[in-house]
Formats: sequence, structure tokens, C-alpha cells
Amino acid sequence: MSPLWGFLLSFPLWTVSCVDNKYDLDKDIDMTINVGGEYLTIPAGSTDTTFLSKIIEVEEGDILQPDATTRVYHLTKKDDINVEPTTVKEVTVGATTTDLESIEIVNNTGVSFSEPEVSADITTSGDFEATANDIDEALKELGSLRAKTPVDLNLTIDFNISGGNLTFNQVKANKLKLVFPDYIVFKEDEGIQDNELILDEEVLSVNGSSYTRTLKVEGYKFSDAAGSGMKPNAEGSLTIEGNISMEGDVVTSGISGTGTLALVPKAVLEEMTVNSVTGVIQPKIEAETTKIELNDLPDFLKDEDTRLDITNPVILLKADNPLETDVEIDAVLTPKKNNVNIEGHEVKIGTGYGQNKVALIPGTNIIALSRTGKCSIEGVTENIKVEDINNLLETIPDDIDVNLQPIVRNENYYNAELGKEYDLPASYEVDVPLSFEQGLNIVYNDSVQDLNKDLNDLDKVSLKNAKIMLSVDNAIPLKLQLKAENVQIKDVYGNELTAVKKTMEEDKQYVTESTDGEKPATSELVLSLTSDDTAFLSKIDRICFKITAVPGSATGVPLKDTQWLKVTSVKLSVPGGVNVDLN
Repeated sequence: MSPLWGFLLSFPLWTVSCVDNKYDLDKDIDMTINVGGEYLTIPAGSTDTTFLSKIIEVEEGDILQPDATTRVYHLTKKDDINVEPTTVKEVTVGATTTDLESIEIVNNTGVSFSEPEVSADITTSGDFEATANDIDEALKELGSLRAKTPVDLNLTIDFNISGGNLTFNQVKANKLKLVFPDYIVFKEDEGIQDNELILDEEVLSVNGSSYTRTLKVEGYKFSDAAGSGMKPNAEGSLTIEGNISMEGDVVTSGISGTGTLALVPKAVLEEMTVNSVTGVIQPKIEAETTKIELNDLPDFLKDEDTRLDITNPVILLKADNPLETDVEIDAVLTPKKNNVNIEGHEVKIGTGYGQNKVALIPGTNIIALSRTGKCSIEGVTENIKVEDINNLLETIPDDIDVNLQPIVRNENYYNAELGKEYDLPASYEVDVPLSFEQGLNIVYNDSVQDLNKDLNDLDKVSLKNAKIMLSVDNAIPLKLQLKAENVQIKDVYGNELTAVKKTMEEDKQYVTESTDGEKPATSELVLSLTSDDTAFLSKIDRICFKITAVPGSATGVPLKDTQWLKVTSVKLSVPGGVNVDLN
């Protein structure tokens, strides 16, 4: 990939030979020129228009690419984020037996007699108590529990004879009402309304037989709103308490003999496996630390002194949330260079760090984290402003560690299936459009080489001063600066020509930027060379330089591969004329 800044001196920036390697002073200079004048200028030519697409060469798969539509350069990187499936384990509510207090319905303790029927009032009750242990810590409060399959509640009414030889034909219910705890959820079509079972004109016993009835129970319902449900204790246990009562009348007929007859009711609810719950549910979700590797960066972004001030870098978080609640994201993003954290440049997001809330709503999410809080990327479901996100890129990192902490903070009720693996497929995408602000400082080091094969012709010219002058049209929205101290002149052996003094006037160090990335700005660079060695130009083989790019006044204007730069003229100027040995 050719660097962005290499274009300036990859052109014939400093010498005639870079424009045309065939340019030869022996043949191409009009020797009838008046060389004794006060100011001799040798035209050296110009360059073709060079587009950024030729300067910044990209290949398929590189992280720097121009957008197919806008032609804006983007640094892009995307990969998956490994989020462990989350599961809230099933709850088992143990079986429970409620023994209601027995009620005497016939009492013949004296002489044996026979009566057509005897009516008795019934009022009795018993405690209902069911226990669940080892409840998942994610279940903070329970509003309702639903069984995987309905379980049986077996109602039994026995009839016990004692103290004699009492017999009877039958016992019939007369508006006998059983009332169950209001939190028990019965299956529909069980003949139960408002948790009351009415037995009316129903035969409960014939010649001493027992009455049995099986009711289907689908679960428990304690509350519709947070704050009034059931909360497991610190050990993960829960005791469900209540009362089952019975009241009304029974009529016993065909009685003879002596003794007593007692009605003995009992309710047994079988063990229940719960696989659906409504309540305050805060499951633990774990995500592996993700490393965003910024490899294959172009050279102009790699220098240690480079500082980026991107107008609006964007990090997309993509995730499918299968839960019926928001999953908030807290995160710490840490840039690293040479496997060491870049101190003071980490970025924290999420309410856990006092920042804007970042939440995955149920369903598909594409969340854009950006400096401005605005993003035009298609499909984004929410934009989040992260004002300091440029800290990640200011000093170009080798990679960025992303420590995601998905958290369910919802303290309201929602429904979840227990024992089910909830997968949260997630990925990230970094999108950095190359438009810059005032904090930009891009440094690039390069050189122009192999100049001696042409400049050695100048050994015939005796001079102590020379100027290299370039006129440049720049349609790129970056201002370029070259300081004299950042230029080194070397000979064919790689030795610096320390006898050559370099100077540049302040206003001749800059290539002015295009303010809109479309209309070019024209500038002139002038490098003055001075030496007591009158043949110094003929000894030059390499010019090494460090050039700096800053945004100038064109902040926020993106780089496009259609922007261009053209060196319209390159001149070698010799103040005071030259002395030429024509022999």
C-alpha cells in the first residue's frame, strides 16, 4: 500500500531527475542561456494528476477501504463476540400433603336407633405448605411458576366409624365448598372458580366408601407486579404457605347401630417441575474479552508520533437478544500497543460506569457507539453518544481489548423459560471514516532516492546556493507541513551531507488543504540549500524527510479516493547565477 504522504516527495519534489530520469543537463539545457544573470531558474517540469486511489493502494481484505458509493476511506474491522449461552435452571416444588381436621357428622353413643338421615355442618381446614430448594440465584422474585406438565392434586374424603357398630347407606354433599389457596393455578375445565370447588348433591360415600377426585394444577401465581411476589431466601429456598378449607353441609342417610361417623378430608399435591417463571429475573451472562486487531494499517498511520482526531469513529455492537427483557451492556475498551495498555486512553460505556445507557432490547439490535451520537449506517437501531471514543484511536493501537459485561438490571416482571439455553449471538464492527478534527497529527517518514545518477552532471556547475521550488495544487482536505530540520541530505554511501545547510521560510513550508475536498488550493514549497562546497548538488543521492499532516481549516471533511494532488511545476533556482565550465 502506498502511503498517503509519500505522494508529495514520491513526485519530482526535490530535483529534476524525479520528473524524468532521462533529463540530462548536458543535452537538455540550452547552453546559449545567459548564466551570468542575477537569478537563474531551470524549469524541471510537472507531474500528472495523482489521485488518492493511486497513492493509497488497497487490496481486497485490507482494513482500509473506500466506500463503494461515497468513495470515502473507512478503516473497518468486524468479528464475532463470544457470549456464553445463559440458562436459569428449573425449579422443583416438593410434594405436599394437607390434612384437614376431621369432622364428626354422626354421633350415636346411646341406644341403637335408625333414622332416615342426619344433616351436619362442616367447617374445617388444614395448612398447605410446599417447599422449593436450590433455586437459581437469577430468580430474585417470583410472580408466577408454571409447571412443565400439569400435576395432580388428589382430593380424598374418608369416612371413619368408631365406638360401636354404626352403619349407614350414603353421605351426600349439600353445597359443600372447598377453598384452595388463591395462588394455586388450576387447569381450566376443572369446575373450579376463584379457587373454590363446590360439591352439591354429590354422593361422597356409599356404605363407607371414600370419595376421591383429581384436579390438575398448572402452577402458582403470587403477583402481577414486582414488589409483592415471593422472594427466595439467601440459601435459595422458598416456602409456599397457605390454607385449604371446607365448609357447608353433608347429609348421612340409612343410619343404624351405635357409634360415631367422622368425615376426614385430605389434599395431596404432587411434586412439580417448573419450567416457566414470571418475576424479577436477572440471569448471569458472560462474554469473553474480545480483541479488535488493527493489523495491516497503512504506513501513514503507524508512526509513533501520529495522533488521530477522528470526527466520528463508530463501533457497532450487533446482537440478537432472545430474552423478554433489556440486556444492558457495560464495557471497558482498552487500546494496547506492543501488548501494553495505552495509559489514560481506555473508554468506558454503560450506566455501570456513569455513562449513557446501552441496552439490547428483545430481538435484533444494531447499536452504534459514536463520538457525535449520530450515524448514517443502514440498519442501526439505536445511536449512543460516547464523547471520548476517539481516545481509543488517538495513539494508534495494535489492538483494542473489549471487555463486555452484559447485565440484566430490570427489576420488573417478565417471563423466562427455565432450563433453556438462551443464545445471544453477537458481533462488532469498527467503522472509522477518515475525516479529522484539530487534534490530528499524522507523521510520515520517507525518502527520495537514486538522485545521483542525474545530479552528478552538475559537477560542471559551481554554486553555493540553490532553491528547489514546487507549485502544488491540492484537492485533499489535509494541510501538509515540511520543516527544514525534518530533511536530511545524504550521499551515495548513505552519509549525511552535514555541510549542506537547509532552510525553509515559515510561509513556504505548507501545502494548503482543500477546504471541501473538491476545489484545489495552490501552494508553493521552497527548500533553500546552502554549502561552502560548490559542487554539493552533484553529491546528493537521497533526500530523507519527515512530513506532518494536520487538518487545517478543513475539519470534518472526509478523505476520498477521488481526491487528488498535482505538482504543477518543479524548478531549480540558483540565486546570483552560476559559473559553468563549458570545457
